[in-house]
Parts: sequence; structure tokens; C-alpha cells
Amino acid sequence: MFPLYNVNNTYEFPLSGDVTQGISPVFSYRYEGIPEIEYEVTTTVASPGKQLGKLTEAVLVIAKKLDFDGEDLEKIKELTELSEKIETAKKDALDKLRARRDQIEKRITKLEKEAYDKA
Repeated sequence: MFPLYNVNNTYEFPLSGDVTQGISPVFSYRYEGIPEIEYEVTTTVASPGKQLGKLTEAVLVIAKKLDFDGEDLEKIKELTELSEKIETAKKDALDKLRARRDQIEKRITKLEKEAYDKA
């Protein structure tokens, strides 16, 4: 493989330059709307989950201030339960990440000690 010459008098091998990759969500499902607008909103404002979370919080705040009964009250209870389950899932995911972080830190400490002992 031969290096490529560029105008800065440097040599670069193919695919050796800076590489960037977007990690924003890909909308592969059918939805109403303009994909460019959806992309802009989710990458610069808030993810769909964040948007739904804010809406859920607002609805529950309003619901607490109003007096509901019957079927309406049941819907509010369902939304409250869903919100609590989401919070639990978020906490569980963070706990798993923290446990993984702790395992990685222990591994790094062990490897550093082994490298120091060899030196």
C-alpha cells in the first residue's frame, strides 16, 4: 500500500485520517413528519424519551391539581405507574453501569500493579 501525498507535504495511508461517526437515532419506522426536522430536533433539542418524559411530568402535575374520578382517575394511575417503572428502569441501568465501572476500575488497578511489579 502506498501513502497518498497531499498539499501539506505529508503522507497519509488510506483511511488514516480523522474518522467521525454520528450516533444519533435512526428513524427506520414509518411516522408522519419530515425526517430532516425529526433529526434536527432529536440531535439538538431532546431525544424522544426526554420529550415524552417532560410531557408525562407535566400531565401528572396537572392531574394532581385537578380532581379526577372513575375512568379518568384510572388512566392517571396507569400513567403514574408507567412513570415509576421508567424511573426504576433508569435506576437499574445506572446501577449496572456503576457495577461495570467498578469492575473496570478494579481490573485497571490490578493491571497497573502487575506492570509496576514487573518494572
